[in-house]
Amino acid sequence: MPPDAGAVRAGAGGRPGRARRLLLASSAHQLRTPSVQKQGLTLTFPTLPSTISKVEEFIASGQTDPDPLIDIVEHDPSVSLNVLRRVNSPYHGLRREVESIDRAVRLLGFVEVSSIVMIEGVEELREHFDAHSALLRQIAHSAVFTGRFAQGLTKALDVEEDWTRLAFSAGFIHAMGRLVLLHIQPDRYATLAEAGTMPLPDTEAEAHAFGENYRTLAPQAADHWELPERVCSVLQIAANPADEPESSSKMLGVSIRNGGDLARRDLDENFAASLDTPEDSEDSEASEDSSVSRIDDLMMTVAQDASTYASEVGHF
Repeated sequence: MPPDAGAVRAGAGGRPGRARRLLLASSAHQLRTPSVQKQGLTLTFPTLPSTISKVEEFIASGQTDPDPLIDIVEHDPSVSLNVLRRVNSPYHGLRREVESIDRAVRLLGFVEVSSIVMIEGVEELREHFDAHSALLRQIAHSAVFTGRFAQGLTKALDVEEDWTRLAFSAGFIHAMGRLVLLHIQPDRYATLAEAGTMPLPDTEAEAHAFGENYRTLAPQAADHWELPERVCSVLQIAANPADEPESSSKMLGVSIRNGGDLARRDLDENFAASLDTPEDSEDSEASEDSSVSRIDDLMMTVAQDASTYASEVGHF
């Protein structure tokens, strides 16, 4: 674990500038991806749900007008249901129920709504990964945590707003590199995950088993999915930031990298017990309500944990 990740919970007082220096310095000390010959791994990529692609494009465009995001939500009934449930949850404490998607999106903000859309996109893949649904949800947790952490930390470190805005979407796709390994060799990846002492394999274990790890696969997947160039470039930096000159993009890449490390620890400490998917109900309405509830619970837990980590690191 990188030095700053281990110090997150310490909450020591200090200047944000010190946290910035520690983050950049940590990238030079983190283990480089081992040079391991690929062990017969033929790269193929799962189909990325169109809603995720659309949100990635919207965020990377730098638009501040929420209308495109509102349109994405309105055209997906399941996402619409989750957005309305979230905005009307006790967490937000609104006195009157919100029934309009337009108002709900504007109240929640683009990061929160984007999180819901992307989690729902991962849920769409459950049928493809039916035998490994719990592992898929661990990947979803890691993806949202990484994005939320990177977004919160770059804000705390006063990174330029256009890079901060990109933090969530790039962080989410960074963790989705694991989805590629699960897609290519699901049983083997599940066995590797079960053999570890923490949820999800670490990069060394992945590289030893497959000749690739999720960090190196993320920019390749983003390129295959034809995601915006800015997302791809940040993911490339996150995969190997050591040789990059100091810049806002490097700060974002290192924040994403550290968020990925912390996501595994957060899974281990706080959320692993709730990742078991309940047995499918014959009652479609009850099953739908259960799915919505799981997404809502994941949103609340991950957002709070990631914000806490990012806040404490940003003020270290």
